[in-house]
Amino acid sequence: MKLNDFIAGLEILKTHFKDGGEGYHIGSEHDQFYVYATETPLEPHEVLALVGLGWFQPECGFEKPEDYNPAEGWSAFT
Repeated sequence: MKLNDFIAGLEILKTHFKDGGEGYHIGSEHDQFYVYATETPLEPHEVLALVGLGWFQPECGFEKPEDYNPAEGWSAFT
């Protein structure tokens, strides 16, 4: 993943947390970065944008935008 795609994904996700994600927990393990489930669901165009940037939901069989699960977090390989 390129830095611009990583940052663009975080910019989308942060709008779905109270206070823009200030103080919200994230995680990483080896080469995978995790953002936990957002507080509000993403819009369909945001889901498409995240997937296009290389982000994914590790717990979902994400084959199409309808597979998006608001209760699951997002991840990116670095």
